[in-house]
Formats: sequence, structure tokens, C-alpha cells
Amino acid sequence: MNPDRINQLTPTDRKLRPGNVVYWMSRDMRVDDNWALWYAREMAKKFESGVCVVFNLVPSFKEAGARQFDFMFQGLQEVQKRLETKNIQFTVLTGDPSETVPTFVTEHDISLLVTDFSPLRISRTWKEQVSKNLPDSVTFQEVDAHNIIPVWVASNKQEYAARTIRPKINKLLDAWLVEPPELYE
Repeated sequence: MNPDRINQLTPTDRKLRPGNVVYWMSRDMRVDDNWALWYAREMAKKFESGVCVVFNLVPSFKEAGARQFDFMFQGLQEVQKRLETKNIQFTVLTGDPSETVPTFVTEHDISLLVTDFSPLRISRTWKEQVSKNLPDSVTFQEVDAHNIIPVWVASNKQEYAARTIRPKINKLLDAWLVEPPELYE
């Protein structure tokens, strides 16, 4: 995996120490073709440690109603079944992620927290709060598992027109348009 797909969310002087790894699944609720999950699994393999996946359910999310939550729960059940085939534990946390995720990380002696990229303001806010609430011994990284070219690589500014972003993307496409590796068992 291209290391430019990874964005450090904790201070860059924080040393990555061997230990358990958790993938905080948020935007990319899938097992296959998920760079963030693959990266978490690879780091756990490197550390010769365990890996698990957590999803944080926020009971009142924007205007989401029963139908939206039902759809999400069905998807999470599929994720759980698929993770079981890969021998990866799946846990659903409930509440404010700025509290539940750091608590989970502390209770399970996690050294690396990996999450997927989301451009939504609420997601960015949660990640900032989680980063502040993590112990100093934990490294927090974000992997762009959603886009072919990570947004921080594609452009260093907000683009307002296709005519300005298209040449930047086309220039990078050959280097980034690769199949995600399969998640081994």
C-alpha cells in the first residue's frame, strides 16, 4: 500500500509502538476492498499482535430515522459475518465516539488506532476529540479507503470546478489505480 494513503492524526513525534491494533470503522462499512482494514491487519501482523474492528453507533445521528438505522444494522450484520470468516473480532460501541473509542482503546491496551477517511465535519470533529482523549502511548492514523486517490494527494486546496481537478487526477491515476489486496484469513 502506498504510504501516502495514510494520514497521521496524533502528533507526528509520537512513536509507533508494537501492540494490539483496532480499526474504527466509520464511513467504509465493508470488509473487502477496504484499505483501512487491510492496513490495520498488516500492522497487527507486523507487530505479531491482535486486530479487531469497532463501529461506534451514535443513537441520534442527524435526521436518521428507523429505516436508515435498520439499513445500517443489516449492513453491519453482513460486516460481522464477513469478519468472522477472517477471524477478526467485531464490536459495536454506543455513544459519543470522543468518549467510547478512547475508553475501548485504553481498556484493550491498543497501540495503534486506525480509522477511515471521511470529509464530513462531524467525522473530523469526532476524530479531533478522539485524538485529544487518547493516551500518549497510542498512535492514531487515518487511511483514505474510499477514494482511488487520497484527497490530500489529489489536491492541496478545495477545488471548485472539474476543469481544475480533472488534470490533477488524470496525472496521478496510473500510480493510484490499483486493486486493493485481499484480506487474508
